[in-house]
Amino acid sequence: CSALDHPREQRLGIRLFNRTTRSVSLTDAGKTFVERVGPAVTDIHDAMLAAQSLQAVPTGTLRINAFATAAREVMEPLILSFLQRYPQVHVDLVTEGRIVDIVAAGFDLGLRPADLVPADMIAVPVGLKRSNAVVASPEFLFKHGRPLVPTDLYRFGCIRARLPNNALFRWKFEKDGNAVQIDVQGSITLDERNRCASPTLSSPP
Repeated sequence: CSALDHPREQRLGIRLFNRTTRSVSLTDAGKTFVERVGPAVTDIHDAMLAAQSLQAVPTGTLRINAFATAAREVMEPLILSFLQRYPQVHVDLVTEGRIVDIVAAGFDLGLRPADLVPADMIAVPVGLKRSNAVVASPEFLFKHGRPLVPTDLYRFGCIRARLPNNALFRWKFEKDGNAVQIDVQGSITLDERNRCASPTLSSPP
C-alpha cells in the first residue's frame, strides 16, 4: 500500500506509517516525527494536569483593587483566614480611591460601591448593609445649634467627601420611605468619607 492514506500524511506530503492488511508500523520518517513531537505532547499533558490541579488546590497571586473603606470593612476580616485555608495563594491588595478598569490593570477582583460598578461587569454584593450618622462635637452644637431636619444642614459647614468617580458624596436620609439627598457645603473635602468615620459637621470659617 503506497498511497498517502491519512489526511495528515497528505498534508505533510510524506508517509508516516507502513500499512498492510495485517499490521501497521512506523516508517523512518514516522519515527523521527514521534521523537520530535513526543516532548511537546508531554509538555501539553503536564500543562493540562497543572491547570486541573489549580481547581483542587488554589495557588498563585490574587490581585484585588479596593477603595480603602472596603479594604478595612470587607477584606480585613477575611484575608487572614483565607490565607490560612489557602497558604499557596499570595494576596496583592491595592487600595485607591479612583475608578480603574480592573481587567485592563490585571486585577482579579475589584470592590466599589454598587452604583459605581460598570454595567458590563459581574457584580456580587459583599459585606453588610451600611448606614451613616451625622455627628458633631458638643462645642460645635453649643456654638451653632443643632440641626433638626436634613435641610438644616445647608446652614452648617460640613466635611465633604469625594467619591472614586470624582463626584461629591451626597448625605442620604430616609424616613417613612421618603428619601432625600443633601449636597452639604463646607471648607474641607476628603477623598474618603470614612477618614472621619462618618459624615461630620465642621465649624464654618
